[in-house]
Amino acid sequence: MAFKGIMGKVFGSGKQPQQPNSIEGRVNIGDPKSVLTKPFDPAEFLGKGWQTWKGPVKGNGQSGEEDIDLRTLSLSEIEIAKFLFETCLREGEEMIPGEEKLRRLKEEKPGFIRFGGNVFLGLWLDYQVNKENSVLEWLFRNLKIGSMDFFGQILRHPSAVRQVLVLMRRGNNNWRWDTSWLENASLSNRPSAGCGSQS
Repeated sequence: MAFKGIMGKVFGSGKQPQQPNSIEGRVNIGDPKSVLTKPFDPAEFLGKGWQTWKGPVKGNGQSGEEDIDLRTLSLSEIEIAKFLFETCLREGEEMIPGEEKLRRLKEEKPGFIRFGGNVFLGLWLDYQVNKENSVLEWLFRNLKIGSMDFFGQILRHPSAVRQVLVLMRRGNNNWRWDTSWLENASLSNRPSAGCGSQS
């Protein structure tokens, strides 16, 4: 299943992300150009005991290599035109577990840079300052993106549960952040945010 936008696109697993060269018949309200990333510390933002997951999925999350897309850490500023959104849904699928979505992103979409906490925090702080002229509001108005998750940094809840960061637009037209358990089904209306190679 694929959901098309104007500058970034939302794609299922069977499609290749593309970026149109022009915008036709749309008005870009607010017209922000890019977002600055910010260093993200799970414990500082979420509270004591939160950290980046370390080691294998079936481990305790406290020993081994951090489960993070290292490419996201090299991003200091991202143009909105470079944003891509992946659902990883295949033909006939309506939802998949988060762990399966993560596997598909890693193994089937190696060129897709999964945004982590640094991009999440940059978008959130930009929204706090700019509100209706923020990047998040631009994505909602022009690409119809009302929620997104950040699979570039897998988090460890203090209870040893694997989670990811989420941004979503509520019914009162305000954005909020949350975390989502990776064992939960990943709905088609919540794509993962990322971008292609920046080289």
